[in-house]
Amino acid sequence: MDYNSTRSFTMTLAHRAVGDIRRGGFRQLRNYVDMCATLAKKPQQKDFFAYAQKALQRTDSCYYSMIHRLLDSVEEDRICTVGVNMGFGGLIYGASEMKKQADVDGKPIAWITAARCGDERLADMVPKAAKKGNFVWLLDATANDPVHAVSLAKANPQNAFGLLADPAALDDACVNALTACRNLVVMPLLQTPELTAEACRAARRLKAQKMFYALTVLVDDDTVDEVTQDDWLESIAQETLFCMCARKPGISAESSHKLRRSIVDGRMETGKPVLLLDWDGDVNYLNNRISEHMTFGSVLAEGETFPLQLG
Repeated sequence: MDYNSTRSFTMTLAHRAVGDIRRGGFRQLRNYVDMCATLAKKPQQKDFFAYAQKALQRTDSCYYSMIHRLLDSVEEDRICTVGVNMGFGGLIYGASEMKKQADVDGKPIAWITAARCGDERLADMVPKAAKKGNFVWLLDATANDPVHAVSLAKANPQNAFGLLADPAALDDACVNALTACRNLVVMPLLQTPELTAEACRAARRLKAQKMFYALTVLVDDDTVDEVTQDDWLESIAQETLFCMCARKPGISAESSHKLRRSIVDGRMETGKPVLLLDWDGDVNYLNNRISEHMTFGSVLAEGETFPLQLG
């Protein structure tokens, strides 16, 4: 089958899996993971599903409660669209297609690309990149109106878009506009591990619309311990299922390694109320598993910086 047919088939399976898990509980989830592990062919796919099998061996795994909450709090179409566009389009099909060309010409490739939200060039760049296998974009809207992402996301329904935004900008009108996009993950950005009133209001607006979102926090040497403490995890779990941790420029190698180990080790612990994601560590891990040529892409204008610097 061609890409469109395969994607359509994958989307149908995704919706069926969500329905089966709702009806059959997490035993059915384990069945799907076991099936995917059996069908996996590429090394990175085998590694991913082997990890998933390990994580689901214990019925008190934090992943069970997280998935249950995800199905209850996020609209099914959003779960499936983001999952298929990012997982199948970006990491399975797209990355594999780009790797074939990179192995020939040795040039850098990227399955995820940073861009400025509202950049007029994206109307042409995004569909052109999709033809080469790049389906995942991270848009910075911290300095402008996040609503600029709506037209881009609607015009490219097979892409997945992450949207970094100032929590204060995510008012009722903005969130209402963003709900039209099933392929969008909203990422309210916190400069420090502190749940501000604006961040809480933004998270609750997104939750009320059953949107896919992840609070995103910048971490430095002084705050690296805070983001893995139980008090912080308990408080942030009241507002989100996922917390993305990103390193500030200048963080020491020791603090960076400490953050990585705490996040990875915590994923296998029980009773964790929120899933911590490691922006730098997770993206670099995926890049290294896919290809020696894989990097974090960027179409920022010369001199522009991005809130999430990948080290």
